[in-house]
Amino acid sequence: MTAPSETLYNTDFQHAITRNKRNTVLLFVVLLAIGAAAGYVLGWAFAILDIIWSLPDAALQRLTVGSVLLDLFGPPRPQALAGAAIVAGAGLLWGLITLFAGARILAAFAGARPANPDNPAERRLIDVVEEMAIAAGVPAPRAMVIDTPALNAFASGYSPGHATITATKGILEACSREELQGVIGHEMGHVADYDVRYTTVVAAMAGVVVLLAHLLADIARFSIGWGGAGPARARGRDSSGARLALTLAVLALLAVVLIVAPLAARLVQMAISRQREYLADASSARLTRNPVGLIHALERLQRSETAITRKDSPVAALCIAEPKDKALSGLLSTHPPLAERIARLRNLGGSAAAAEESPAPAAEAAPEEAPRHGPWG
Repeated sequence: MTAPSETLYNTDFQHAITRNKRNTVLLFVVLLAIGAAAGYVLGWAFAILDIIWSLPDAALQRLTVGSVLLDLFGPPRPQALAGAAIVAGAGLLWGLITLFAGARILAAFAGARPANPDNPAERRLIDVVEEMAIAAGVPAPRAMVIDTPALNAFASGYSPGHATITATKGILEACSREELQGVIGHEMGHVADYDVRYTTVVAAMAGVVVLLAHLLADIARFSIGWGGAGPARARGRDSSGARLALTLAVLALLAVVLIVAPLAARLVQMAISRQREYLADASSARLTRNPVGLIHALERLQRSETAITRKDSPVAALCIAEPKDKALSGLLSTHPPLAERIARLRNLGGSAAAAEESPAPAAEAAPEEAPRHGPWG
């Protein structure tokens, strides 16, 4: 394991806020460009497939797989430009919607509800959120709860004045007040440092790219059926075979885009997300003046179920801990390993000794009810 980073000792929080505001714009542009590129390829594929299946047999003989694929890099076809414009426009509109309504959208994804002040555990959540907001010098975010025994929490919203902090029923029941302060301090760090703005945008925009990839897959399946059962009936066997070969070449290119587009969006998301988790951990220690609470909470998360949504849900990247069953989690994870985060926190102000002297309390028994993943999450 790498040595703990010294950057946590003298974190420049004001610089982090400025950087996060700048990253919001950069992130939005990059993800919009990825989506527009995928839309361009999709529009081009529609145009070129129409040409392949409408050309007379004599003209078809002059086409090769190479010439068809090179057409993608030739003068832009109107359908390709239309595809890029539609995706970019839809992504821009969706991005603006998520900037101002992202907290409500993500709450719907996760199946969250407002915290009930008459419930003791949820009253404690509301109190701790207000305490951390006072410590951070920001308006108190709205406290929300997800009715699942899994242990997790996340923050979302446009700005500190329009933010939401959501915790699961499981984490409220399992954590001590000290641990809950550490968790909420972490999420309040995301709020105060304007992380919530660009993490909400990245979750929504990455979701658009993934949705477009699914659309490309549907188009590919449709095209295979169309090419094999539609115009081919009216052609001779030789021309049908050539048309099918060219169609498969176009579909192979779509398959590459299907893989590369969401992977590129994931890499962008990963590149900007890992360091913000360290920063939020440092913010928690600063706000609570006690890193031990977060250390114990992260240790508890290591031993517990953390999946509150499907692993491909946009909410997963916002949580304090990612679902443990994520494929290739070590390579494409948006979060650093919990063990490394704990090690860095123990390096803060001599908290290693305190952590050893005050072991985390045993986890409370989880409710018997099955986890509820929300209507869309």
